[in-house]
Amino acid sequence: MKKTFLKVKDNIWLIPSIYCVISLLLSILVIYVDISLNEFLNKHLPGYLMTSVELAQIILGTIAAALVTMTTITFSTIMVVLTTYSSQFSPRILKGFITKSSTMRVLGIFLGGFIYSILSLLFMRKATVDDHVLSATVGVLVAFVCLAFFAYFIHNVATSIQVSNVIYELANDALKTTKREQDALKKFKTKTVDEEPELPREFDKVREITGKEYGYIQLIDYPSLFSLAKEKNWLIEVNQYIGHYVTNKSKLLTIYYKKDDDFQLKVSDFITIGDERTSIQDIEFCLIKMVEIALRAISPGINDPNTAIDCIRFLRTPLTEALNNGGRYILFFDEKQMPRLIKKKESTEQLLYTTFYQISYYGKQDISILLAILDTLIEVNQYSNHKIKVEIKTYAQYVINKFNREVLDEIDRKQLVIKQQKLGIL
Repeated sequence: MKKTFLKVKDNIWLIPSIYCVISLLLSILVIYVDISLNEFLNKHLPGYLMTSVELAQIILGTIAAALVTMTTITFSTIMVVLTTYSSQFSPRILKGFITKSSTMRVLGIFLGGFIYSILSLLFMRKATVDDHVLSATVGVLVAFVCLAFFAYFIHNVATSIQVSNVIYELANDALKTTKREQDALKKFKTKTVDEEPELPREFDKVREITGKEYGYIQLIDYPSLFSLAKEKNWLIEVNQYIGHYVTNKSKLLTIYYKKDDDFQLKVSDFITIGDERTSIQDIEFCLIKMVEIALRAISPGINDPNTAIDCIRFLRTPLTEALNNGGRYILFFDEKQMPRLIKKKESTEQLLYTTFYQISYYGKQDISILLAILDTLIEVNQYSNHKIKVEIKTYAQYVINKFNREVLDEIDRKQLVIKQQKLGIL
């Protein structure tokens, strides 16, 4: 199901195609009504809703030309926004705007309006229709709808390029990713552990599975792997994380089974590998996108530390949720309490390091960046268990050591001491 969702999400032309098909059907319907039900329309509809064939041709031709122009403007605007996203934010978030449903819906409306107008104009002939028609009136209504969506699109673009909205959407996307994982785990009997689990002795044969593709692991179908393991009486260990880069020689799965088991498994049915990372299951990638905006903001070319501070602040909630999932391994048990699937996940250490090591390095001359990171760690620390708190303290000291103490004034040092006391590392 998620593999289908990923393909649909990556398909830019899906939503516009749906609107084009709807417009095609609408034009066929209106043409049929004009040709076959003309007398009925003239009797039951007000005269001002009907137009002559000549006037309908002028109106539909004008609408078609106008919609082509609006579509061109829309595409040009999209290219400007993509350039802004790439230069000021991060190239990793370009796809989020392109595949945004609102953007694709506007394109679909414009293309659909053009298809309706040009197709209606094709059949608008005196030889075919010898009386007044309804096509032009429907075309005017379609034009009004397109105009409304164009205004909506301009508003959407104006809000989309505001950095605060971009950061908020990325944080919200990260929260949705963690929520999806939590909801998925509720359907199974699971246990989260930090140490590599011991394997049952009843499995006396092992087979390692490699893939045939190279790229990033985008999706892993854990429910299907779990069902297969129960059906075959196997224990399946997933050897890679979501988002990791693999080659055709990378070990993806390890299957533990009995000697008399019939071994059959097609790894591509369960693991999706692509040329880029996605945020459907990859919480680390969600955090990386926010970190990249912060890094771009503190670069010498942009020098916007306040944007970086906003990114660091918005990292608090998704990072807290991700850390509270805890552990390095998740074990899936069947009804007999027998482990059937072992899932590797990002450890607390890995998530903290991925989130802060670049920001602390490139912002080591700016005390405001240091204080913002410590404030985030303080916030996360308040809602974490004891083991996570120990890791947070370790990384707080790691971040502090990265910064250049020589550039700190006395007031800066006082603020730093206050943060250290709140974290309990002083």
